[in-house]
Amino acid sequence: MTARHLVAFTLLLCVATAGAADTPKPTFADRVKESFPKWDVDKNGTLTREEIDRAVSNPEIKGADAAAVVSLKRAVRNTKTKLPALTKEAILELAASTAKDRPNLNGMYNSALERISGANRELFPKGVPSLETLHQGRLGDCFCLAPLGSMVCRNPKDIVQMIRKQSDGSYLVRLGARDVAVPALTDAELALTATTGPDGVWVNVYEKAVGLLRVEKAKDAGSPASLIDLLAKGGSAGSTIEVVTGHPIERFSCKFAKEEKLSEKEFGAKLDDLRKKLTAAFAEKRLVTCGTASGGTKVPNVDGNHAYAVIGFDPKTDEIVLWNPHGQSFTPKGKPGLEHGYPTKNGQFRAPLPEFVKVFAGVAFEVPPAK
Repeated sequence: MTARHLVAFTLLLCVATAGAADTPKPTFADRVKESFPKWDVDKNGTLTREEIDRAVSNPEIKGADAAAVVSLKRAVRNTKTKLPALTKEAILELAASTAKDRPNLNGMYNSALERISGANRELFPKGVPSLETLHQGRLGDCFCLAPLGSMVCRNPKDIVQMIRKQSDGSYLVRLGARDVAVPALTDAELALTATTGPDGVWVNVYEKAVGLLRVEKAKDAGSPASLIDLLAKGGSAGSTIEVVTGHPIERFSCKFAKEEKLSEKEFGAKLDDLRKKLTAAFAEKRLVTCGTASGGTKVPNVDGNHAYAVIGFDPKTDEIVLWNPHGQSFTPKGKPGLEHGYPTKNGQFRAPLPEFVKVFAGVAFEVPPAK
C-alpha cells in the first residue's frame, strides 16, 4: 500500500467510525412505534399484562425491543402508579411525561438496554461463580438468592454441577432430586433478574429454574401467573433450601431476643444453643439462611422483610457472617453496631451474635439425611 493509499484508507476509516459514533441509539418511543403491533397479539390496540408477559418470555424479542418490554413490565408491576389502558398513544404519552406520578419508562428502558447489551452470555466465564459481583435485580426474590449465596460460599463447584448447558442452548438445573428443564434466557428475563456483571448468566438460569417450579405449582393450584411475577412475589429462604437440596430444614427463632421479661440466664442459654447449631452446621458444610421481619429494621443498611445467606460463624469473636443478596457496600457513620450498622463489602458483613438475634427473625438450617 502506497503512502497515498494509506492516507485515503485512514480517512475512510475515520469517516466510518465517526458515522457509527454519531448514529443515535434507538429510543423507547422508537421501539414502541415500530414494535407495538407485534406485542399486541390480539390486535385490539391495547396491551394487556398477559401480552406483556408473553413478550417478556418470547426469545425472538431481543435487544432494544426487549428493553422496551422490560420497561413496560416494570411499569405494570408498580402498584404505586395508576396506568391508563396501554394503547400505543397512551404509552408514548407516558414516555413523554415528566410528572412524578408517572413511570420513568425512558430510564427503565435505558437501564434494561445497558444490561442486555453488556451481559456476558457465557454460563461460567471464570470457571466457577463467586458472590463478589452478584446483585439482586428488580425482583423481590431474595428468598431464592440467599440459599444460592450459601451454596456458593460452601463450594462454588456445586453450582457448576447443578447447572448444565445443553447443545440447543437450554439448560438442565438440578434442584433437589429432579432436573428442571430451563429454556434459554430471553433478553427481557436477563434484564429483569439478578446480575453478576461480566461473570456470566448462572444466577439468571438458576432464578428461571426456581421460577418455573413456581409456575408449575401455581398451575396445579389453578392460579397461573407469569414466571417473573411469581419470583417477585417473595417467599421463604428456608423452604427454598428444601427445594434446592431436597433436604428438610430446622428453624431457629430469634423471637426470644425481643421478649423484655426474658432473664439474662435464659437469653444466654438461647444464644449458646444457636452457637452450637451454627458451629455444627458449618463443620458439616450445611446451607444456612436467615431473615428479617417485615416492617423494616432500625439498623442502617439492614433491610426489613429480607432474606440473607449465613456464610460463616466465628466462635473466637462470637460473630455471625452474613451476605445480603443486594450485594452492596456500606460504611457506618460511627462505631459499628446496632446504631450505625456494620461495615459491608459486596453484601458481606459480620455482626456480634447477641446483636444479630435482636434484629433478625430467625435462622434456617439444612438438615442432611441420616447416613
